[in-house]
Order: sequence, then C-alpha cells, then structure tokens
Amino acid sequence: MQHEIHPLSDTPLRQQMLANVACFEGIKDEVFNELIGMATAHFAVPIALISILESRRQWFWAQAGMECTQTPLIDSFCATAVAADGFFQVTDAVVDSRFRDNPLVLGNPGIRFYAGYPLVTSEGLTLGMFCIIDTKPRPGLTTEQQNILKQLARIVMLRIRDLRESSYVDGSIGLYNRIKFEKDVEAYRHRGEPVTVIAADMISPTFLNEIVKSLGYPFAAKVMLLLKDKLKRIIGERDLYKISPTRFGFMIPGAGEIEKLIGLLSAEIEQPIECSGIPLQPRAGLGMLRLTPGDWHEDWLRCLVSSADHARNTGKGWVYFEPELDRAQMRAFTLLTSLSKAVERDDQFYLEYQPKVEAASGRLCGVEALLRWRHPELGLISPGEFIPLAEKTPLIRKISAWVARRALEQLADWKAQGFEWQVSINVSAADMADSTFVDQLIGLLREKTIEPHLLEVELTESALITNPELTRVNLERVRDCGIRLAIDDFGTGYSNWTYLRMLPATTVKLDQSFMRDACRDTKDRAVVTSIIQLAQTIGYQVVAEGVETAELYELLKAWGCDQIQGYYVARPMLPNLLVAWAQSR
Repeated sequence: MQHEIHPLSDTPLRQQMLANVACFEGIKDEVFNELIGMATAHFAVPIALISILESRRQWFWAQAGMECTQTPLIDSFCATAVAADGFFQVTDAVVDSRFRDNPLVLGNPGIRFYAGYPLVTSEGLTLGMFCIIDTKPRPGLTTEQQNILKQLARIVMLRIRDLRESSYVDGSIGLYNRIKFEKDVEAYRHRGEPVTVIAADMISPTFLNEIVKSLGYPFAAKVMLLLKDKLKRIIGERDLYKISPTRFGFMIPGAGEIEKLIGLLSAEIEQPIECSGIPLQPRAGLGMLRLTPGDWHEDWLRCLVSSADHARNTGKGWVYFEPELDRAQMRAFTLLTSLSKAVERDDQFYLEYQPKVEAASGRLCGVEALLRWRHPELGLISPGEFIPLAEKTPLIRKISAWVARRALEQLADWKAQGFEWQVSINVSAADMADSTFVDQLIGLLREKTIEPHLLEVELTESALITNPELTRVNLERVRDCGIRLAIDDFGTGYSNWTYLRMLPATTVKLDQSFMRDACRDTKDRAVVTSIIQLAQTIGYQVVAEGVETAELYELLKAWGCDQIQGYYVARPMLPNLLVAWAQSR
C-alpha cells in the first residue's frame, strides 16, 4: 500500500529560502556536527539528521548513522512530520499505516522510531526537520525530551541565520553579496529555468574613490545606501545584491517585462541625488545577459560586468551582452597576460628601425627604434594594439626599459662597425614621470659607453601634462646629460606653444595626419608651413613623419623641414637590412 504524503507549502517565499540554503549542501559545519553528536548521545539513538525538504527530495545538512546524503521526498518521514506543525513522532513505524510500507522501514536503515521538530524561519516557513531515529520501537518522548529536541532545532536555525549573514550578506549595506548572487543564479540553471541577470553599475570606482578622499568613508557609505534605496524602489520586491563596491545586481526570471523595467530604471537611476546637502550626479550603466538552459555562459558574471562597464563608459545607459565586444576584451586580457611573459623572454619582442634623412641632402642621419611583438600563438601583434594596453599598467615601464637596453646595445654594435647613427626610442608619460626610469636610461648610456647625443627620447604631448612638475625635472635631467628630446605626433595633442617653449626639447615631429592634405589644401599648407617656421624660430628641429609620396617630400623640403621619415624614404627594417640599405645609398 502506498504511504500517504502531506504536500509541502511550496510558496515562492519558501522556494527563495530554500535557494538561500541550497548553496550549503555538501559543506560540513562543525556546529551542526556537534548538535548531531549531542542528540545521538542524549537520546541514545543511532541516527540523527538535520533534513532540508525540497519539492522532490530531502537532503541532509548534517547526519549520523545514515550512509546516504539524500532521499526522495516521497520516502521521507520528515515530509509527513512538517504537516504536524510542531513536534512529531512515530513510536513504531511497522504498525503505523502511514509508514509500514516505506522502503526506509522495510529496507536500510530499518526505521522503527522517529521523532522530530521542525526547522522554522523567523518568517514562519518550515525548511525541514531536526530528527532522531532508532531501528527499534521506543516509548514516546517525555515533555522534557521534546523540549530538548525543540531547543536543538532552534539552535540549528540560529546557526543557519549566522551562516547566511556571514557568508552571503554584505554587512556595509545589508544586501546579499556577489557570492550569493552567483549561487542564486546558478540555481536557475540547475532547475533548467531561464533567467535574465542585470548588473547596475551606479558610479565609477574612480568617482567613489574621489568621494572617499574628499568626504570620507561614512559619506561614501551614505551615498551607496541612497543608491540602493533608489534601486529598490524601482525593482520592487526582487532581491537586490551588492556585487562590487559600486555595482548592484538583480535578476528577472522567465520572460518578464525586461525592456520596460530597464527603460524605467535607466531613466530613474541617473536622476541627481542629494547626500547630506551635497548634490551628486550618478553615471550609471546597466548590463544585461539572458541565460537559458541551452545557452548558459559559463563565465556569465564576467560577461555581465563587462556589459555594465561598457554601458557606463559609452553613455548608452543599458546594453545587452555583446559577444563581439567580449571577444575584444578577452583578446585584450590575453595580450596583457602574455605581455608580462614576453618582456621577460628573448624570443618574442624585437626592434625594427626606420631611417630618418636630412631633407636637403637625403643623407641618413638617424633611425627610430620601433618595437615589434611576435606572439607564439597569435602571430604579429600591432604596437597600436598592445602599447595602449600596456600603458594602462606598470608593464609599460618594463617594456620601455627593454626597448632602451636593446636599442642601446644595437647602437653600440653599429658604432663598432663604424656607423654613428642617432637612435630614437619612444617613452610613455609614466616613464618620464618616473625618476627610476631616467636613472636606468642614464646608467645604460654609461654602461655601453655611448655618447649621449646619439640617443634621442621621443614622447607625446600628453606626457607633458601628466605630473608636469616631476616630468619637467626628469626631462631636464635627460637634457643635461646630453640626450636629445623630441615631441612626437606634434599637432595631434595640445600644441601649447607657451608651455612647450619652456621644456628642454630639441625636436618636434609633425604627425602625418596633421599634414596629409597639405599638398592640395591651401589652409593645411599654411598651417604646416607656419608650424615649421615657428618651431625653428624658437630653436626646434622639425621632423616630418609618415611621408609617403615624392610630392610631399619635395614640398616639405621646400618649406625648410629639417628631416623626413616615412615609407617614401624607407620602411622599418631589421638591423642587418638597415646596414645594407644605408651602404646601397
């Protein structure tokens, strides 16, 4: 005869509570183990369980005397026990019509006696049972024994509350944290249900850092609480999670009205807020990712955060996850990871050298060292791709030091062959704001016994506004040593003559884009000729780079440009080819 099963009250709130503890399945807890040990010793029983009841099964958070870790709900004594809404016991299962045909009675472990007390949350929801089991019939528990079992169950619930709060709650703001967000989203995957996850990037980490520096941590905490309250008002009863210092997360199950909610949210969260009388303007970004059983991204949280960053950085408000953007970001990450290895090896980086010639005579007067990278899997990587990435990290200093050493080694080698060509190297803003880099550069010159005037350092105009005081001191040290200084890509940046004339530079390099139409456009021609004249008037030597046609070469020569560099003269080449090219002229 089929034994009777009392259905659980599986409300959405109870399902949520079960999801909150499901992530603990399989994790041993010392407190629970002690409580189980106390129960088996005090009641002199071979089996004690902390049982959590789901819709189709029960699983044991802690246990003694049972080899299995879960059973089907239909076989569970606890499923019937919860319907009693309090203490429940069976003194002899063999003579109880509800359980006598139960496989746990007829087979292993051979249950005869059962007594349990429900595990009830503060909201009055039953998660499961704390129970003791014997393999032989027993008299019913006394009132005192029932109270002890009740106390043990309450201690279990206090421990569950503490575990949830310590492991899954962000104490600074009172929300579930990132770990809990991941667990709850993964629960949809296990149930085979679709869900849309949303990350709300409320303010940039840089802005939050400025708030902390200017107004302190308590004020920053108030700001985040205000932003939390604003989000909660919009998303309603949905759980909100704090998944990073500046970012919140939530989810929409199934096929909810996503666009309508997101449109409202995007419009509302960027409305100004006021904290302690100080107005603030959030600059939010919403990233969204649809997860379905057939299309579940293994690294969905990374994709989600990336989308939110992209939405805020581009000012789009909200975007769905874009695979193309993700591929680009993954490539960038791969390159950054590989760069740190490449700079320590000798088989990936190498230098090519592009000649510079005197405009009037065509004589080779110097070369620019250009870094090349042959990645072992990806092949040749353009400097235009990997240098901007490196400039965002401390790696750029190692790379610049690598270039400086190799270029000076090559310069010394050429000098030994009788060629005294000036070599130019490119440095970043971070390099010129770093006194240690300048020390290394000067030390390398002395180590290689190279005359300083044979080295030229090229830096862009943007370097001149990054930590200007320290940069100027370091530039003056470089010039005092005899190293020449060139301002690269001139005309594309700030072009502040009042500022530039105070710097110890010797050369300006006109960018190709600045004079591309000078052959045809009279206005562009007037600008280029004026810059050449003005630069030479205040003592700069002028180099035109990116020259690709004979027409432009002849015009620049006629306008009095000092040196020419570009494909019309020669492409970048390896050191041995450069020697052959120079000798052939």
